[in-house]
Amino acid sequence: MKLSRNVPGTPYSTRVAVLVQEGVKLLLSMGLYMHETGGPLEAIRAIRADLRENAMEWVQLGIPAVLYTVQNNCLFIGLSHLDAAVAHVTYQTKILFTALFSIALLGKQLGLSQWAGLSSLVLGVISVQGILSKLLEKYAAEPARGSGMAGGRLLSSPYGAGPKMLFKGHGSKGHPGHPPAVPPPPLLDRQLAAGAGAPAAVPPSAHAMGSDVALGIVAMLTAALCTSFASVYFERMLKGSRKPSLWLRNIQLAIYCGLVATATVLQEEDAARASEGWLHGFGAYTWATVMMNVAGGLLVAITIKYADNIVRGFAQAVAIIVSSVASYFLFDFQITPTFVFGVCLVGLAILLYGNALPIDCCTSWCPDADAAERKSLVGADSAEKSSNDAHQSSSRDSPPLSRPDQHV
Repeated sequence: MKLSRNVPGTPYSTRVAVLVQEGVKLLLSMGLYMHETGGPLEAIRAIRADLRENAMEWVQLGIPAVLYTVQNNCLFIGLSHLDAAVAHVTYQTKILFTALFSIALLGKQLGLSQWAGLSSLVLGVISVQGILSKLLEKYAAEPARGSGMAGGRLLSSPYGAGPKMLFKGHGSKGHPGHPPAVPPPPLLDRQLAAGAGAPAAVPPSAHAMGSDVALGIVAMLTAALCTSFASVYFERMLKGSRKPSLWLRNIQLAIYCGLVATATVLQEEDAARASEGWLHGFGAYTWATVMMNVAGGLLVAITIKYADNIVRGFAQAVAIIVSSVASYFLFDFQITPTFVFGVCLVGLAILLYGNALPIDCCTSWCPDADAAERKSLVGADSAEKSSNDAHQSSSRDSPPLSRPDQHV
């Protein structure tokens, strides 16, 4: 994604990229559904029958599509009024919101160890992406730098890991890519500067700053709530009593998302589109990005069906770590103590959520000791069982005691 935005020439429209992505996802889902049903005619008949018999479910699937649209708009508003570090920390509440919605909608039960694992996961993701160090630098710097921080910065760490995927639907036309190590992060969108370069360094009033920060936090919390509820709602529909085909659900969701993406494209003002066409700026890196997002969307649906959204959150955290390590070899990413600390927290979170206590890890690492312990336990159980059998046998063989009033 970063390379696709750094190619010289006219940049492509991210809204068109999202529309193409949904179109490709719809075609792939249709192809897989045809293979599942036995052919094109059979797939069309099955879709028509499902639409006729379960029309309400088709309407209900519009809820996740609308929520994802609201999420994208809230991300744009929140990032325009908050510092990148504060915005990202606020958005990570989606992990905890997902757990709460899973309990409310799916009846999932979480123990104390699993809640501790989720909390550790939130802190680990924040640390891996360098958010803690950015917050410390922000509040340790002079106050003058803080006055211009609400101009809309990119929601990403200086290491270029995972969070850039958040912008695949909001239509930002400028993605400056990986920033240098020293300068502050670039603007979220070139449209915010209205073609005039950096925003004017006019310090807003204290009341305006307070209202902007409050609006930004509310927007980021709304985005976290929308994405959490939409994901759990989609999981509930996948794992409901009827349990339809996974590819049919993907077809339904792709249709709704495609309609929403088309509406956002038509609302976008793009001068290059009239002269160069809708796919202006599309190159090899752009198509690779689109196909990777398509594959990721299909894999997310498979993960939700056969696992759950909480496990998906852990997988995304591991993906952030992997992408950061890849950035070490491809770009100028530097492994810092904060990154190592975050990796350790993510690993601890996985162990806590999976109830993999240290004693379990030790027994799995030492199979001989584990076998000896099991043997001793089996021996103790056998001895106790033999003692109980002998006691019961002696009780049956001994004559019953007579009561004193039976003798004359």
